[in-house]
Amino acid sequence: MAHSELIRNQALLAELQAAIQRRRYDGLFALLRRLSGLPGPRANDALAWAVGEEVARAGTTGNELIAALCAMSPTRAPAGSDGEFLPMVGAACLGARLAMAGGEEALPKVDAPILNQLRLLAEDPRHRVRDGVCRALAEASRTRGTAMAELLASWTDGYLSAAVALDVLTARTWLDRARGPEAVLARLEEAFVLAESAARSDQRSQGYRLLIKGIGEVPVKLLDRFLQPTLDWLESKASTSDVELREALAALLAKARSRGHGVGALERVHQALDESAPPRRDPKTYVGPTRKRGGRRR
Repeated sequence: MAHSELIRNQALLAELQAAIQRRRYDGLFALLRRLSGLPGPRANDALAWAVGEEVARAGTTGNELIAALCAMSPTRAPAGSDGEFLPMVGAACLGARLAMAGGEEALPKVDAPILNQLRLLAEDPRHRVRDGVCRALAEASRTRGTAMAELLASWTDGYLSAAVALDVLTARTWLDRARGPEAVLARLEEAFVLAESAARSDQRSQGYRLLIKGIGEVPVKLLDRFLQPTLDWLESKASTSDVELREALAALLAKARSRGHGVGALERVHQALDESAPPRRDPKTYVGPTRKRGGRRR
């Protein structure tokens, strides 16, 4: 069924056509905000994708509408407001274009401009907007298959975009169709290296914290699909001296056990992590953590 048939609101269809053909956006944006489901626990994702497919079918005629949707910055559409839905619809438009662009093979000339626009949204501080990018790419992966992992190689040099890429490549919509783990493990390796080489000043950023969190969570999903290759990769990373990453790996092993992966399967990773741990400090001289021990600053 064409998604345009799912847009039953005739007023919305009329405003959508006016926006595409005559660049009149106010009426469409007002309706999208009203129908967004925001602020609330769930955005109207089905509507976002239906509009996205309709705009994608309009071809280059929809370029300015997509740009206007994506331009809704945190200042113009603050986090927690219904305005967040507009860049989410922009992400859906781009995801629908990517889905229609081709099949299993990456098409750099076609895909690169779309991915560049999506990456800007992936670096957005609003989590709903980043979630919209994840959903858009997950939908696109239904037709793009393994090409998606290749396309996202350019995202792993930035903290937020790398975190989004890992989320996308460990979603069931991609993993269930993946023929092998090589591409997603390559992106995971790149993200790990990015986090491991992070400057101290970067370690206080939102993006770095989210990437560390992702590294401590997403490989668990890979274990469900590609057990041995993922275990081999984890074992190779267990020797890192980075404290944050070591904690993320330890948390990952705990999550893996809770999902039913036996201790035997994880033993080599546990052992490698233990063997590479720094020597414990002498309890006679160690005074414990010193952060925040000083007097209160005034």
